[in-house]
Amino acid sequence: MPPILQLDVQQIISQAISFLILLWVLKRFAWRPLLSMLDQRRERIDQDLAQAAAKKEELTRLEEDYRKRLAAIDQEARLKIQEAVQEGKQVAMEIQGQARVAAQNILAKAQETVEMELSKAKVTLRDQVVEMTLEALERMLRKKLDAQTDRLLIEASLEELEQQQSTKTS
Repeated sequence: MPPILQLDVQQIISQAISFLILLWVLKRFAWRPLLSMLDQRRERIDQDLAQAAAKKEELTRLEEDYRKRLAAIDQEARLKIQEAVQEGKQVAMEIQGQARVAAQNILAKAQETVEMELSKAKVTLRDQVVEMTLEALERMLRKKLDAQTDRLLIEASLEELEQQQSTKTS
């Protein structure tokens, strides 16, 4: 055989045995720890992915909860605004009612005052008419009879005139 192809069987067997020993050592000391480490890493990655999915679901749930709460807050705000508007209208109506009552009271008092002043003016006018009539009669007669009697006669005449006028107006 040519020298290049000459194979030494002993060398091949020793290399095969060395390879098998190396393979056994690697399997025993390297592959198991490597495979164990790879399995642990795979489990950790799976757990991290599961946690990420759980967090994503949690985030989605929280977003939905947040949207619901915002909608509820918006609804509550609308209700409170409507209540405030209703309360404002009610207060406005109460104030208007109170203003009407106050205006009616003021008007009634003004009417009473006007009536009182009118009555006073009538009495004053009547007294002045009596005085003027007395003075006119006194000047006409140039002589005064009895002031008390004259006054009573004129007042009676005026009362008679007033009764006639009040029956005409009624």
